[in-house]
Amino acid sequence: MKKIAFTMAEVLITLGIIGVVAAMTLPTLVNKYKEQETVTRVKKFYSVFSQAYTMAILQNGTLDTWGLQDSESVIDDNGLSLHAEESLKEYDKFFKIMKPYLKKITYKPLKNAKLGDPSYGYGYVLADGTAIVGLWLTPSKCAENPKAACGDFYISTDGKGLYEYPSLKVRNRVFAFILYKDRIFPYGTGDASFKEYCLKGNNYSRCSGWVIANGNMDYLHCSDLSFTSKTKCKQ
Repeated sequence: MKKIAFTMAEVLITLGIIGVVAAMTLPTLVNKYKEQETVTRVKKFYSVFSQAYTMAILQNGTLDTWGLQDSESVIDDNGLSLHAEESLKEYDKFFKIMKPYLKKITYKPLKNAKLGDPSYGYGYVLADGTAIVGLWLTPSKCAENPKAACGDFYISTDGKGLYEYPSLKVRNRVFAFILYKDRIFPYGTGDASFKEYCLKGNNYSRCSGWVIANGNMDYLHCSDLSFTSKTKCKQ
């Protein structure tokens, strides 16, 4: 009987083709997985921290009654704007009030990052590594105007700092939220803000609203998205 088999050359050619296809598709699949992981972490943090904030308000009153002072900045020798030392102490007070309502978290005081150094001292860090890496408080504003923001904060889903270096551009794994008297709200929930800051890549931290509402980071891949018409690259 005549035996049918592949030659060594045919096997090697087939393996080579498979390798080329894998090399072309694997990075896309990995990036897609990482983006979906980021979306999941943003939604989880928003849920966990919103619930904790609501409990803190019920027990302690609204943020403007927590005895916190407005944040202030100072200019260092390199011309960079940094948090004043007194403001860093106010952030510790804020986190101390929030602590009883958050479970399975670690805490490191926020600090100013040195020029060119992407490492930060974090605020609260969840078990998955998502961390608060920036905070700004304005309790006097919301005390005067109930609709005004009491401040805002920034989270990093991969545990790294706010900015890319040396460009000092906000990284696409950083997301911002607004602190109101009665709730936490994501930045970038309207088309105008989304298109100006997120879609154009001017400030990716303003993509929070999009990620929570639409469950994707497709703004990194196409430029014609809209809250009202097109919510993902392929529809």
